[in-house]
Amino acid sequence: MLFKNLWTAGLLICAFILCSVTHAETQSIMEESNVVLVNINTATIEQLVTLPGIGLLKARAIVADREEQGEFHDFESLTRVKGIGKGIVDKLKERVVFQ
Repeated sequence: MLFKNLWTAGLLICAFILCSVTHAETQSIMEESNVVLVNINTATIEQLVTLPGIGLLKARAIVADREEQGEFHDFESLTRVKGIGKGIVDKLKERVVFQ
């Protein structure tokens, strides 16, 4: 009888763990599908600050550089903005487009 109860408890724990893992994976996929792409060449300061690693000062610098130098064509051209290097670029790759 004790073995049967332990076995049943083990099955319930396994089922709970599987449900938790499935929920976490589903949540992660949903979060990824809700990613909003930002066109770096038309974005406002308010839109830019939603990007990872971009605060108010960097957002202003991006807009100022864009107005002075023209559009950004790729991530390399984005690094001409002071304070934006490889680390920031790596964070932006899934969120930024150049149109």
